[in-house]
Amino acid sequence: MPAPRKHREAILASAVKLFRRQGYAATGLAEILSESGAPKGSLYHYFPGGKSEIGAEAVTVAGAKVAGTLDELATRVTDPGELVAQYLTLMAGWMAQSGFRDGCPITTTLLETVPQHEAIHVAGRAAFGSWVETIARVAHDSGIAPDRAATLARFSISALEGALIQCRVSGDESPLVEAAVELQALFQAARAGRSGFV
Repeated sequence: MPAPRKHREAILASAVKLFRRQGYAATGLAEILSESGAPKGSLYHYFPGGKSEIGAEAVTVAGAKVAGTLDELATRVTDPGELVAQYLTLMAGWMAQSGFRDGCPITTTLLETVPQHEAIHVAGRAAFGSWVETIARVAHDSGIAPDRAATLARFSISALEGALIQCRVSGDESPLVEAAVELQALFQAARAGRSGFV
């Protein structure tokens, strides 16, 4: 009899949590199983490709969660700077709640696996692309030219990821708060038709 599907979700949730907290390389399959409470047979039933397959799926799951949050915010916020600021504020609270032990499971996994594991690379590219797409769409809808909207969206993700790392190192949320303020200014400048740079 196949393992209950709940074991698949539990394994992925545990992988996301552990990759976020300690990285891909430092996380073993036995630890993922122990954290998930799933029997060993369910891991190989759902992930015959082993750890790299779990890594790709974990990146996809984590990426979809972020994309869903951004999409939900975008239904309530029409200003791209405000959209990004609200998301970074959520991240600041989440980092503080974790005691600054957590990071982005996508970034930590990609840094340790790309380009060796193509499936993880593809999953990461798709995840980041979906985030950029939402921010760029809101930016374009607000009156920013398409190319500039896409550039600012990509820069927003770069700033977010860098700020998450700095928060973890510094042990406070100010890098995310500062990034939110500066990104809002850049989007405001773009909406006003200015470059945003001095």
